[in-house]
Amino acid sequence: MKIYFAVNGLGLGHIIRSQAVANELSATGADVLFSTYLDGLEFARRNRLKAVESVPIFYRVRQDGSVDLRATTSRSGFSLGVRRFLRQLMREIQHIRRYKPDLVLVDTRLSSLLAARLLRRRVVLIVNQYRIRLLHNNRYPRSGHMDRLFLLIARLSWTFLGTLISEMWGLAQKIIIPDFPAPLTISKYNLALPRRHARKAKFVGPIVHRQVNRDISKDTLKRRYGFNADEMLIYAAISGPKHERRPLVKKLMPILRDLSGSFNIVVSCGNPTGEKAPRHFGRMCVYEWVDNQDDLLHACDMVISRAGQGMILKAMILGRPLLLIPTPFQTEQLGNADRARSMSIAAVLEQEDLSNDSLRGAISLMTNSPNYFETTSQIASRVRQTDGTGECMRIIEQLIARGS
Repeated sequence: MKIYFAVNGLGLGHIIRSQAVANELSATGADVLFSTYLDGLEFARRNRLKAVESVPIFYRVRQDGSVDLRATTSRSGFSLGVRRFLRQLMREIQHIRRYKPDLVLVDTRLSSLLAARLLRRRVVLIVNQYRIRLLHNNRYPRSGHMDRLFLLIARLSWTFLGTLISEMWGLAQKIIIPDFPAPLTISKYNLALPRRHARKAKFVGPIVHRQVNRDISKDTLKRRYGFNADEMLIYAAISGPKHERRPLVKKLMPILRDLSGSFNIVVSCGNPTGEKAPRHFGRMCVYEWVDNQDDLLHACDMVISRAGQGMILKAMILGRPLLLIPTPFQTEQLGNADRARSMSIAAVLEQEDLSNDSLRGAISLMTNSPNYFETTSQIASRVRQTDGTGECMRIIEQLIARGS
């Protein structure tokens, strides 16, 4: 059995969950090939995954790491964006035709989905943002009439383009939603699944590595990382594409070093090419890269992170409350953050408001309010046995067995 994984390469969330499924398939004797780009490709190479490089598709950002819609449109341009998409489509057709897979598993890559269907291959789609939203007017920075005009034109254009993308996701034979079903769905504000596609879709829960050893106690893991088991440990997990990570690292690190006088803190900078050896600054331990982030999540008492869906779901499984700092103007993360806050499992701090006082105040608020810890503990007891990876395996095996 040969499975072709076409994975979105922006950030690491997509390839990490795809790798969890790939590992299970490899254990059954399946041959697996990844196609990705940018951060995803760096991760694949570091982890010695069999991979081919695809044409990168990306968006422009400001100096603070926030999404710059105007620069993305004006510098890349619609015609250039279409040409890049077509180049990626042709590259995917070449890869799939050469590899001859029994099934193509697409994680949020429209070009790969189209390529697979054009080549009459079985396709399973993993997606947690079915329809990309633009920001509401009051959340998008504007400086004049031209900005307002640009935003109006962008909204009108995206009404058509977003609908088209949503329809094309439906070309997959099966759609996997890596999230909890209602009422615990984190991607609720980012999912607008058309009714005609709903019959293909299944909420499977988080897709994570199943070999995490949860029999090891939190106290044991704390001591393994050099911390006192009786003291609170905060895990700061900095993730996302490189251009979004760097501004947060630059702003957050000096604040955390100051706060480490009051708290034990462990930081992972999410750099797939970074050193694995930790650096110590008093009660703070900093990793450029960690191979097993799940152990750090298990060891900690609370998490500081971006508002990526994968991190929120993992924290829910382990019952860890979150302090979220969403990437500015990134609609998926803003939706995730709003949803997690409404469920009382997270507090949210905007990046522009991030300071020593604001971070210390937010941590103090959470640690002094038992509601966050009680709610996350209750949810964890409900979802801990969820097996999203196993569900993915069953869907793939059934589709191949049917031969359609």
